[in-house]
Amino acid sequence: LYTISPGTRQILEGLEEPITLNFFFSDRASKDMVVLRNHARRVEEMLREYQRVAGGKLQLQIIDPQPFSEAEDRAAEYGLQAIPLTQTGDKLYFGLAGTNALDKSLVIPFFPADKEHFLEYDIAKLIQSLSAQQRPVVGVMSSLSMGPGFDPATGQVSQGWVIDGELRQLFELRR
Repeated sequence: LYTISPGTRQILEGLEEPITLNFFFSDRASKDMVVLRNHARRVEEMLREYQRVAGGKLQLQIIDPQPFSEAEDRAAEYGLQAIPLTQTGDKLYFGLAGTNALDKSLVIPFFPADKEHFLEYDIAKLIQSLSAQQRPVVGVMSSLSMGPGFDPATGQVSQGWVIDGELRQLFELRR
């Protein structure tokens, strides 16, 4: 269940600069949420496995942000937002913030349980994005307009194709 793919292993073993991952999970606030806690345990165990494979180049901090604490302020600095749980004001954090030696930071704001099959990919993508000094260049040859742009027929800005957006997250696209 907790094995990682060869591609992820290659990313982790190839890290040249240290990366810090801050896993924010509201452990106390979720004490009665068994399904969510099981999912959080799976995320944490996967992060620990990543840390083991990275051989010292990946630092992991597990943070339980309490209301009005420095940990909650840190989560807010990264742009993580809590989900309100009750009328009493309990909030849930369940996200990941990663930083590299150049102070670049990226976040996964929330780990929804229904997207668990993307867990390894999402975390590996975050680590790869933090470790790369510059993104690889990919050339796209197509007569189709796949990227964002202006649609004169509707007078609206078009978002572009989903695949184009995903490629732009990982690569520098040249058309």
